[in-house]
Amino acid sequence: MSTPSYAARWFLPVCMVLVGGWAWGLTEGNLLMWSALTVMVATPVLSLGWYLIGLVSTRFEPLYILEKAETAHKARIERKKNRKTARMNGE
Repeated sequence: MSTPSYAARWFLPVCMVLVGGWAWGLTEGNLLMWSALTVMVATPVLSLGWYLIGLVSTRFEPLYILEKAETAHKARIERKKNRKTARMNGE
């Protein structure tokens, strides 16, 4: 499993602020209803947005935030490649 992109990381607070602002007017300042409506609406919006971000990001080479994450990811890919090669060779 890969780490989320910068776009996906920024999408959460942006989505929560926008949905929260929209919900505030509908709930007329009732905090309980506002928080419930914000969570209810933001959940599918976030899911859809992260799915679309994932589709777009497959076209780009990943940029790693930490060098350690890059090293671990490349090692995992190499292990998978070696296992697949070993299975094909009947080992």
